Amino acid sequence: MKIRSLSVQNFRLLENVELRLEDDTTLIVGRNNCGKTSLTELFRRLLADSSPRFRLEDFSLGAHERFWEARELFQSNEEENIVRERLPAISISLNVEYAADEELGTLSDFVVDLNDACTTTKIVVTYSVGPGKIAALFAELGDGRRDFFRALRERVPKLFEARVEAEDPNDATNTKLLESANLKAVLQFGFINAQRALDDASNKEKAVLGKVFERLFTSASAAGAGTDDQARAETLKTAVEGVQTQIDTDFNDQLGALAPTFALFGYPGLSDPQLRTETQLDVQQLLSNHTTVTYSGPDPEGINLPESYNGLGSRNLIFILLKLFELFREFTTRQPESGVHLIFIEEPEAHLHPQMQSVFIRQLNRIRAMFEGTYNGGNRWPVQFVVTTHSSHIANEASFDAMRYFLARPREVGSTILSTRSKDLRTGLSGEEPEKRAFLHQYMTLTRCDLLFADGAVLVEGTTERLILPAAIGKFDVLNGSNLGGKYLSIMEVGGAYAHLFYNLVDFLDLRTLVVTDLDSVDAADNRKKRKVSEGTHSSNASVNRWFDPDGGNNPTLPELLAKADGDKVQGCRRIAYQVPHDEGDACGRSFEDAFILANPNKFGVAGQTAADRETQAWDIAKDVKKSEFALQYAINDTEWAIPRYIDQGLRWLGRVDNDAAAPDAIEPPAEENPNA
Repeated sequence: MKIRSLSVQNFRLLENVELRLEDDTTLIVGRNNCGKTSLTELFRRLLADSSPRFRLEDFSLGAHERFWEARELFQSNEEENIVRERLPAISISLNVEYAADEELGTLSDFVVDLNDACTTTKIVVTYSVGPGKIAALFAELGDGRRDFFRALRERVPKLFEARVEAEDPNDATNTKLLESANLKAVLQFGFINAQRALDDASNKEKAVLGKVFERLFTSASAAGAGTDDQARAETLKTAVEGVQTQIDTDFNDQLGALAPTFALFGYPGLSDPQLRTETQLDVQQLLSNHTTVTYSGPDPEGINLPESYNGLGSRNLIFILLKLFELFREFTTRQPESGVHLIFIEEPEAHLHPQMQSVFIRQLNRIRAMFEGTYNGGNRWPVQFVVTTHSSHIANEASFDAMRYFLARPREVGSTILSTRSKDLRTGLSGEEPEKRAFLHQYMTLTRCDLLFADGAVLVEGTTERLILPAAIGKFDVLNGSNLGGKYLSIMEVGGAYAHLFYNLVDFLDLRTLVVTDLDSVDAADNRKKRKVSEGTHSSNASVNRWFDPDGGNNPTLPELLAKADGDKVQGCRRIAYQVPHDEGDACGRSFEDAFILANPNKFGVAGQTAADRETQAWDIAKDVKKSEFALQYAINDTEWAIPRYIDQGLRWLGRVDNDAAAPDAIEPPAEENPNA
């Protein structure tokens, strides 16, 4: 059996999120503060206590107003069911799938449907105000909102309670009330937290591996453990008992030798008892508090290095592997055995170098198979991993189908309250042609998955633009007093022939994206021969043509492209930027290089009397340019230049604060052109 999907309402950023889980590993990616940690914390709360408990601050910000509205309904003497319906509740629903011939075990308590063909059950946990407690929730509250919410902060943990129900997946009215113990019997969770404190040598918890060994010993001692494990645990106990007996004998002999000293002080007297010691050693305490893991030095009989002396990456990897084994042991020795095992692994990339990050995510399923074959007699370990990460290296190794993209967005237009949206790349890109889908996955795997973690993206034509764009952004910020360079931008070189393949992807990711490409002017009669813009008829650039003509049947002409308004170059979260005259009525470049030359005529000796003359001069200079040398020259050595107008326009759009594509640009162009032009 597996958790096929889940939905969450009103917990922190997860105001209304649905998430489909893979059979083996689901990778959750996204920017910072997008709700990944909230998901992990919610499951931690479900099983942390005898009954899940939450605070007022755990409710989504968008739900807070409903407390106030419910209070007004209560004061208006509305019926209790109406007030209760208005009050927000934190809820999580789990859809568990099982095979028709599978032994249900503890899951049978949650199967309430009568349909023999149905192989899904629904578990719903709701945290809401308890029965008959609405009056106590709103009693003796002041009129001010501040006093109201301060009082709620104290009352919510006391008056709200968790309710566990089994729900018929085919009939929401058919439910069965159960206990938290029933939930814990079916679902077993594990957490492997990001090990950010491994490098803190002063932290008393630094010897984390010893504590893992303690829990492994506990699992091996459990009634459900295998014969070999129980034998090893018993051997450990016997060894400790032998040490304990030796300590008792030696210690009491030495204590007896101190008797003459005690006698000097009149002890023991006639009624005083004799001193005797009894040493109590506990294996678990020894492993947890008095056992440290060391690493062998070159001399086996010499000095061993302490745990904290090993590299942080190695320590993190060892910790993760030992935790996985610990969680595996806890699951296999648990009686009765749970039906579902869900393990959250938080940011495994901590302290791992890029290659190790890539290897880790690839090896998860092999680790599971090894545990099953070596330690579980070949019996299946029905585990599902949920990995949260900020690592593009880990994302590179996962398929699109396994990725869930978390994005925090305003809950409604104009709102300052954010809520998480979960986007399933399996379904979101299902409409793509197989060839395009394969290209996107291969391209992002071969290069990087930065798009999944960026605040914005710039797709550029080639090497020249990729090298010089960061310098252009820095110059742009200086000229406009902006901070575009301080945003998390992913600059990807995709080529003019392929950029359009990314349009659906960035739309799906809702990622603000600037496409910087070339006009690539040609004559319609010979689409392979380059022409000056003034002599050409159309563009050979697929990105430009697909932007304005997605079906490819009626590509716009060059005059039409040059006449396009700024609004025509924006589609949702995307904007395209191609060459336009740097000054109105002047010559227009065909590529980045001649556009750069026309934007900086004095630097290149372009002094033609007419626009046609200047176009020809820039054309001739650009033909002899070596692209990478050109880019490095003006990105590093010579930085006194003007940004070509079409790139400047694109950066103004990219630097807007709002996300409304119809809104005017937030960064107005300067009153005068850069004097260095």
